[in-house]
Amino acid sequence: MKSKPGWMMPAVVMVVFTAILGSCAVFGVAPSEITGPRPFNFPGDWDKIPAKTVTLFYPGQTSWQFLTSDAHAGAQAINAGCATCHAGQEKMLGAKLVQGGPREADPIAGKAPTIDLTVRAAYDSEFVYFQFRWATQTPHAVHTLWRYDGKQWVAWGGPKPDATKKGVPPSYEDRLAILLDDPDNVPAFDGASATFSQVGCWMTCHNSMRAMPRDVSRKAIEPHPYWGAKGRRVGDIRKYLLITRTSQDDAGAWDKVKPEADLNKLKTAGKYLDLWQWRAARSNAVGYASDDWVFEYRNGDAGRSPFSSTPKPQFMYDEKITGFRAIPESRLQARMGQAALVEKKTAVALDPNAKFAVGDVLPQYVQRDPAGSAADVRAFGRYVDGHWVVELRRKLNTGHPDDKVLRPGTAYPIGFSIFDDTVSNRRHYVTLPLTLGLGAKGDVTAVKVGP
Repeated sequence: MKSKPGWMMPAVVMVVFTAILGSCAVFGVAPSEITGPRPFNFPGDWDKIPAKTVTLFYPGQTSWQFLTSDAHAGAQAINAGCATCHAGQEKMLGAKLVQGGPREADPIAGKAPTIDLTVRAAYDSEFVYFQFRWATQTPHAVHTLWRYDGKQWVAWGGPKPDATKKGVPPSYEDRLAILLDDPDNVPAFDGASATFSQVGCWMTCHNSMRAMPRDVSRKAIEPHPYWGAKGRRVGDIRKYLLITRTSQDDAGAWDKVKPEADLNKLKTAGKYLDLWQWRAARSNAVGYASDDWVFEYRNGDAGRSPFSSTPKPQFMYDEKITGFRAIPESRLQARMGQAALVEKKTAVALDPNAKFAVGDVLPQYVQRDPAGSAADVRAFGRYVDGHWVVELRRKLNTGHPDDKVLRPGTAYPIGFSIFDDTVSNRRHYVTLPLTLGLGAKGDVTAVKVGP
């Protein structure tokens, strides 16, 4: 099928596929510009908002269990906070941890040790606003794929280094995440003096999580009464807080979940962390970020998320809109501006009688308009002049129990992370603990805009 000449879908993010290491196929060359929909207007001038540049570094497999062990020289000073020892050492830490060693069992060749992130923040009577800007040589606005092999659709793509080891071109979205607490501060564990404001995201990262030193297998999870087939039916362990566990151990006490009544009391008391995630491939085309919260697990907010997937392909491109049913590998470069599958826009049900060629690809995830509390964070991302520029907006008070309330005149503990170069799980870049000052002093100061 031929593309419509000069056609561009304004509400759909451009997609880029990149060359990979080794002998695998090359997906394409990065575009000079990527755009998504603009779901809101900022009621000010970003150029007049003070900018803060912070350095994010690669953390490797550095878990809470390591930080509090005798193997960590700063374990006894953990209550004083990570920044006490490590402020200004981000570049040194990243350079050390990105290499193979005790905290990195499976290094990625050529991976950068750090990323500099420029942050601006503002607020008005109803919303908080963020603008983020960071450089990346090759943007990635595509996630995992289905590929037609001539007989059937097979899973394709995936993150580094897993995909490259299988001889498959990696495809995984760039992502930016914000982890936020309130001034009351969530403790690292029951009775701990250290809180999120001192130790940041490390209190959510444990040895038992996927891609960590004691990653729990699906086989071990299946019989567990809370996590397994008769409970939440999760396939792996993700971010969580130790205050939701009855005790601690070197694996991170993944299996020692408190009774439901105790969890409900903690949740009602606000002992969780708010998590917002802008996703270049799974939310940007519909103008949202994922709205999540970290508690006994990394949970999605109530309602409908901005993306979904199925165990096998159920959608293809609407040929009447895009001019094609799937994207040939050989023409991905020409189709980069049309590659997001969006419910009721570019996606239609997969026709079992439709003809496909060997090498045709389809995204595994379909984007959609979210609903409920899951629709609280609007987002707009674009790639221009070698940089991602992402804007977020959320109500100061959403009225939802899975969101932190923000009040002017207050400073909030906060942290940022970036996923770059087709990676997932622990292979992101992170900040040391920071503060967001909402009309108050903070590492990042949000200023008042509007009337």
